[in-house]
Amino acid sequence: MSTKASALILVLAAATTLTGCATNPVSGKQQVVLSSMKSEVESSRKIYEQVIAAYGLYDDQAVQDYVNSVGQRVAKHSHLPDMEFHFTVLDDDSINAFTTGGGYVYVHRGLLSHLNTEAELASVLGHEIGHVTARHPARQQTRGVLASVLATGAAIATGSGAIADLANIGASAWINGYGRENEMEADRLGLEYSTKSGYRPEAMGEVFEMFRSGEKFELERARAEGREPNIYHGIFATHPSPDARSVQAAKLAARIAADPAGGWVENRDEYLHQIDGMPYGSSRAQGIVRDNRFYHADMGITVAFPRGWTVENLRDRIRAFTVAKDTIMQITIEKRPDNKAPREFLMSQLQGQSISASKAISSNGYDGFALVTSTGSPLDNGAGPVRWIVLYKDKSAYIFAGASRAASGGRPEADGLFMSVAETMRALKPSEAPLAEPYRLKMLKATANTKLDEYASKVPVDKYQKEELQLLNGLYPNKPLAPGQLFKTVD
Repeated sequence: MSTKASALILVLAAATTLTGCATNPVSGKQQVVLSSMKSEVESSRKIYEQVIAAYGLYDDQAVQDYVNSVGQRVAKHSHLPDMEFHFTVLDDDSINAFTTGGGYVYVHRGLLSHLNTEAELASVLGHEIGHVTARHPARQQTRGVLASVLATGAAIATGSGAIADLANIGASAWINGYGRENEMEADRLGLEYSTKSGYRPEAMGEVFEMFRSGEKFELERARAEGREPNIYHGIFATHPSPDARSVQAAKLAARIAADPAGGWVENRDEYLHQIDGMPYGSSRAQGIVRDNRFYHADMGITVAFPRGWTVENLRDRIRAFTVAKDTIMQITIEKRPDNKAPREFLMSQLQGQSISASKAISSNGYDGFALVTSTGSPLDNGAGPVRWIVLYKDKSAYIFAGASRAASGGRPEADGLFMSVAETMRALKPSEAPLAEPYRLKMLKATANTKLDEYASKVPVDKYQKEELQLLNGLYPNKPLAPGQLFKTVD
């Protein structure tokens, strides 16, 4: 849980300062681009370390090697067969894949858990390879490239990482993708590349069907919960909808007349065996939330939040809030400075702020400091007060920040509750070690009597457990399990 986007933005911005003309590898035409292929490769190589620092590398070499082997197979049938491609799995449970150009392609762990065949994986990688060969990253504005890498929260420079974190709680994305025409072109190229590699062409349509099912479920869930839906690509007006992409993929697949002599490659069972045991939700390195308590084995800590609150384990912070979203809290972590006591550290993080209610604290053997700033609350455009607490443990500084929509006496209304949450942070007990281990995918073989509903109760979500399991297996809303078919459960 740390903010690393600002350095990445500087790298990306520096990499897109030159403009020139180049021959497009796909069309063969001259085009205006922001960088040469050589500089694109070099900048993407530098960006790689920043991406890994921001997302984390998925710690399973067998899966990394497998995804890379599929990607290399598809890349050899692209318009840049001699280019050095790099395929990397990121330790992030969102359903996403992206490229920064220059042959660097990234796949989120969460996307792998929702795919069901190697052919589907090949179509996803082919799509991203298509972005590379068509020079879409180089043709985009810097803002478009940033869109493929990080969300906006950590990208806003305020001079204080802690203030930037809190100020962006709930912020809407400003990012734009590659545009409708470029996405459709990448679909066409991805299908061409994966099909030439021997993979079943209909697999790309099945990937979009997975997105479409997720969209349908989210629409129904949002309607039932009385909120705005979080739709795949829904905030990007320039992107085609999954429906449009499914239709295009199906039409393109239909034009491919002859099947290869040995048949199309599907590799369903091999793919599912590769992701067997993959974390579902947060990984061990990210920490686990169970019943409103956060456990982190590597950090050796646990923290409890009030029951009834929603607790989100995000990439760079823990965020928790009430049902009404009128009280919100977050925890971020920074490196503990060698020469600053907790008071000096927190004061340096909040320079220029009007401060009150400051005091030294100690909790469960951790030294710390607490104070209130008169402004900074994300619940009222920064006008309200925020409670800040820092606790030192080992080489880390744990920063707690909390705000309420209402205030009393210059403090957030839930100020006492914020202090209580910080006081729950303690060392992990040996008996709690299993609680810090992630939920994992487990493959089973269906029989004629297998019902997916019987396994839904183990899915670690508050509701819609059956639907989540259906989505994982590509069976939403009511497709049946086939006898003898491997399927995913959560254990």
